[in-house]
Amino acid sequence: MTAEIISVGTELLLGQVVDTNSVYLSQQLAKLGIDLYRRLTVGDNPQRIAGAVREALSRADIVLLTGGLGPTPDDVTALGIADAFGVRLVRHSEAEKWLSNLLLQRGITPSQTLLKQADLPEGANWLPNPVGTAPGIWMEKEGKIAIALPGVPAEVEAMFEREVIPRLQRKISGEVLKLRILRFSGIGESSLTDQLGELMQSGNPTLGTLVKPGEVWLRIAAKAQNEEKANALLDEMEAKVREKVGKWLIAVGDEPIEVLVGEKLKALKLTIATAESITGGLVCSTLINVPGSSQYVRGGIVAYCNAVKMHLLGIPWEVLEKEGEVSETCAKWMANQVRVRLKAHIGVSTTGYAGPTGGEPDKPIGTVFIAVSTPTETQVERFQLRGTRQQIRERAAYLALVQVLKALEQRRK
Repeated sequence: MTAEIISVGTELLLGQVVDTNSVYLSQQLAKLGIDLYRRLTVGDNPQRIAGAVREALSRADIVLLTGGLGPTPDDVTALGIADAFGVRLVRHSEAEKWLSNLLLQRGITPSQTLLKQADLPEGANWLPNPVGTAPGIWMEKEGKIAIALPGVPAEVEAMFEREVIPRLQRKISGEVLKLRILRFSGIGESSLTDQLGELMQSGNPTLGTLVKPGEVWLRIAAKAQNEEKANALLDEMEAKVREKVGKWLIAVGDEPIEVLVGEKLKALKLTIATAESITGGLVCSTLINVPGSSQYVRGGIVAYCNAVKMHLLGIPWEVLEKEGEVSETCAKWMANQVRVRLKAHIGVSTTGYAGPTGGEPDKPIGTVFIAVSTPTETQVERFQLRGTRQQIRERAAYLALVQVLKALEQRRK
């Protein structure tokens, strides 16, 4: 089966709200083995909603809508669906009774404005809402299905898992889609795909790439009749990928970078300390977002000015005067010293120019040095980042963790 998602809400078009519902629904459809081909956002306009639904159903078996269900005048998704199917809105007696009882339980008088939420396209079934008051819509005609859910993420998730998934499972053939993410660093997207060669043209499993800061993600997607067969296909393809480009592989899975770093530190029974200038504590803060990180995070030093670099990290003034605080040498000193002084196995440091002022002719704004120190060696990488001051700092912190992950992977090998 194929599907498309339509997000309804003028606030989405204006950028006032981030559309997390589409991301969630995309993930859920993939787990069900339903191919998602398009996602669309429309405003609170019944004619545009109707046009979007008609167009989506001309291509797909299922259209999922979120938003525009509720008691206010701009909640017009039900009207748009009715128009798309060529029917009228009617009061659904069962939905109305459920809604009236729910409102009375909450001490609210069931006014006509609130009961408007029980007006559904003629012939539609209603979906109970275990979190909110707006019933969902299941409209099926001539093999096509339109499913409408409210826009509140908690309501979308609860209704989809309790009401929609069981209904969809009865409709689909039983085919499942399993995904696996392989993460690479030190190789660009084009080089990765070139070296994978004909594997990129595979029909099942399929391969796709996604560029992340300091990483390239390779998504393997396998379809099969059951999870066991799908996992076998994933294992077979992963082995082929590792054979070709395994030396750049740093992790498997789409967990946040700080989770992956923490898991490897715990597996290797290692600890880490941070010395940060440009990132101002973001690296350490990100690491301790993970519960239980006290097992491996020793601490961090924010050495933003030269005086702190000298007094807390012991960097000689001669080094700072000759090489500069934004330099490979300074980054090395910072990583080495924080590792030694905080008695950690790994030291990581960041120094650079975030802008919008500062920089040097050979080190413009966005220049960042990241060093990772172990008892046997210290590796430094230079990066040239773009963006606002905050974006450069956040990207530098992410890249610092990528460098740590690479160093840990090399150590494990």
